[in-house]
Amino acid sequence: MQLLSMIVFLMLSLLSSLIMLFVPTLFWVWAMTDFSTIFMIPFLSSEVRSKKSWFTGVATYFVVQFIGSVSILYGMLMQWIFAWDPLCSGLLCFGFSLKLGLVPLHFWVARSFINFHYGGIFVVGAGQKVFVVASVPLFHDVPVCAYIFYWMAIASMLYGPVAMFNAITIKSFLGYSSVGHTGFLVVSSHFGLHLVYVYALIYCVSMFFLNFILWSGDCFLVKDLGMDIPLYYKPGFIMSGLSFSGFPPFLDFCAKFVVLQTALEASAHLAIFAILASSLINLLVWVWIVAIGASSATDSLTPSGSIGQNVLNISCVTWNMFMGLGFSLLY
Repeated sequence: MQLLSMIVFLMLSLLSSLIMLFVPTLFWVWAMTDFSTIFMIPFLSSEVRSKKSWFTGVATYFVVQFIGSVSILYGMLMQWIFAWDPLCSGLLCFGFSLKLGLVPLHFWVARSFINFHYGGIFVVGAGQKVFVVASVPLFHDVPVCAYIFYWMAIASMLYGPVAMFNAITIKSFLGYSSVGHTGFLVVSSHFGLHLVYVYALIYCVSMFFLNFILWSGDCFLVKDLGMDIPLYYKPGFIMSGLSFSGFPPFLDFCAKFVVLQTALEASAHLAIFAILASSLINLLVWVWIVAIGASSATDSLTPSGSIGQNVLNISCVTWNMFMGLGFSLLY
């Protein structure tokens, strides 16, 4: 019954987020964002297993999202009543940046993630953010605020991989990784929403596989990854890590290369520098994580789980290794 409740609230949250893609005004974007957040609370606070620390993460998430929503609503009201475009756009920029967890408003991300279950980390850190980022063109019409939002995304791209080096727990590591990828999504939105959807699809599917593998091993500390990840999932984890590291021809490399190519065509020199610098740091940190995760493997890395586990593992390997080649041919 508890699992069914989680699924129902998750579906309601995703449905509210999906509606944001089809609404033409900022008011309805704000309304659907709030509905999505409200439905997320029961999902985040429910687990099949009991957990004493869930309230810390959920409470932090709810307070931050509430403050962001108030800022967005106040900005819209000021615009309707007084037409103060710079101030209104600034409040909207602050509200959406806080909701997304862009630097320097990222303080809540790791604190919340460390107390979420892995399903909550996937939805909050990947799935839900896509719909919010897709709403960016509706509010950054004032150049000053657009540049501030852009700079915050650049800072997030650079800060995320650096902070990942200092992460002790896996969930905080995923939180900082989410900050970096959110920066990529926001920068992509400046070049076109089609690029956001392409990058988001690749990121979300890859994160689904990674979160499922980490959840299956009940992974907690980074240093214990090698022992916690089940042997039959190690090939999938290694392929996911190599993909997130940005090695060609893995899928994540192809996604970032498309963003880099678009930035080159637009002569966005700051974005080009941030993409290259972030990718280099990201490469180092993920090679480190893969090395830890691949350790303690005394047997050969062959499928040894159930049929369902082997199918998921092979699907993860196929998605990260071979879909990159297919994506390169199609895009």
